Amino acid sequence: MTDLAPARKLLDILTEKVEAVKTVAEYTSRLWRACERLFLSGSDANFIASVIRTVDQQLTKAWYEGAEQVGVMPEDMTADDMQILTSIIDNEAEYVYGLSSDILAARTAEMTQEEFATRFVSRIEIWAGRYPETQSRAKIHFGGKKRLIWKLGATEQHCTTCSALNGIIAFAEEWEQSGVQPQAPPNGALECGGWRCDCSLETTDKRRSPNALTRILDAATARNL
Repeated sequence: MTDLAPARKLLDILTEKVEAVKTVAEYTSRLWRACERLFLSGSDANFIASVIRTVDQQLTKAWYEGAEQVGVMPEDMTADDMQILTSIIDNEAEYVYGLSSDILAARTAEMTQEEFATRFVSRIEIWAGRYPETQSRAKIHFGGKKRLIWKLGATEQHCTTCSALNGIIAFAEEWEQSGVQPQAPPNGALECGGWRCDCSLETTDKRRSPNALTRILDAATARNL
């Protein structure tokens, strides 16, 4: 009889990756639609509240998803765990006012929609990158002795740090101790600074890499040499 377990496992992995892409795309789309409405109307009393609500909803979802991947459910979380999430959301919310001012300034300068898109789409994409970053933070925070492997993203070129980290398997607590994770710009541990980084930390049942923590720290240190 054919063993279907490996195929099912591969399907689960592929489904998870597709869902992750869809989720980040949704976050990007929601943020962009709000920005575009403000630019076209010139006055949107709900812009700041709407964007902050979107940030809250999406990053909370990311936090829960990351935690679930290492076996922790929302009902298992303590007040201290949730305070970390609150800090992440509050930090993002601080930038919403500046975003609003910049969009209105672009309108006052009579930018065309094409010019507006050229200037602001990349900025929103960076914001949306906080989604996988928050997932990683949750996996690192809740993972303990769970093993996480660094995987390169889909971009064709990768910085030397991310390339060196690729394939390293370490306990979540070791990733936390090292202070090294994907995204999190400006990220002093990565040559790419975390900007447009689409690498990830994924759970794995493979064996931990020999001298994992030392290798992680060496890769991060080499970035500053």
